[in-house]
Amino acid sequence: MRPGRAPRGLRAGAAALLALALASCSGGEERPAAPTTAAPTTAAPPPVFPLTGQPATGGLAARPALSIKVDNTRAARPQAGLNDADLVHEELVEGGLTRLLVTYHSRDAAEVAPVRSVRPVDGPLLRQLGGGLFGFSGGAAGVLERVRRSSGATFLDPGQAPAAYRRLADRPAPYNLATSTAALYRAGGRAEPGPPPPFLTFAGQPPAGGRQAARVGLRFSPSSRAAWRWDGAAGRYLREQDGAPDRLADGRPVTTDNVVVLRVAIRLDENRDVLGNRTPDPVVVGNGRAWLLRDGQVVAGTWRRASAAQPLRVLGQDGEPLALRPGRTWVELLPSTERPAFG
Repeated sequence: MRPGRAPRGLRAGAAALLALALASCSGGEERPAAPTTAAPTTAAPPPVFPLTGQPATGGLAARPALSIKVDNTRAARPQAGLNDADLVHEELVEGGLTRLLVTYHSRDAAEVAPVRSVRPVDGPLLRQLGGGLFGFSGGAAGVLERVRRSSGATFLDPGQAPAAYRRLADRPAPYNLATSTAALYRAGGRAEPGPPPPFLTFAGQPPAGGRQAARVGLRFSPSSRAAWRWDGAAGRYLREQDGAPDRLADGRPVTTDNVVVLRVAIRLDENRDVLGNRTPDPVVVGNGRAWLLRDGQVVAGTWRRASAAQPLRVLGQDGEPLALRPGRTWVELLPSTERPAFG
């Protein structure tokens, strides 16, 4: 044995004792690796049509909105195509009568009639739809230029798209001009506007704060009245015009899922009709009272639109958007001198 060096057996024993001591200090076993938790994934909500809140099917969601001016005088009724529209605005025009801006996106109409001329309010109404495509039958030169400049819409009147229109043999002029959504979408095929931006809010359940209301009466003037009555069995609203049920050319009643009433100021435009009447121009930028009718209930609120570049919002008493029922909507631009009558 070499001096100063432990025997081999003793060295081995010491190494074993050292290893045992180390193991004792570490708890005697290896610590398991910390478990990994995958980050939770949230499925994207299914796409919906922005003007109805209903599932976006059929490959139509990417196309632009198509709005068409439709007459609403006694001579113009019964109309065609109203129940196929996503959105309808009713606006006051000369003589205390009303005219409709009828907007399609999620589905098509084989016939829309009778097509009539533009009014100043069409500019800001079209702008919140992203401009889109616009079918109409003419208008005063100054009004046309203003609507073209303010709306951002692609004009598709008979002068621009003659093949998209036809005259109906069973109606007198000027109440006999008809078109279809397919014809106007073909005519606007080279236009590049995108789909309408979402500016309405939809939900399956009605907002809080509502009360039962089976009917609403709307007086636009002494010569024009409309009403909507809730049909609980059908789950929709039925329209009345001047005291009588409003029906389409095919005999079906005019219906909708939502009615939004906006009280708006009416200013008089410089444009005049053939009788010298100045054109009423509903003011849709600013704020005012609003009511939402859905599911047989009415909820009171306000509407706000800070500028023409921003969309109109319909808000509840808490300042949050009022949720419409997924489906079709009529927006009634009621003169601020009138009040809706709920029953």
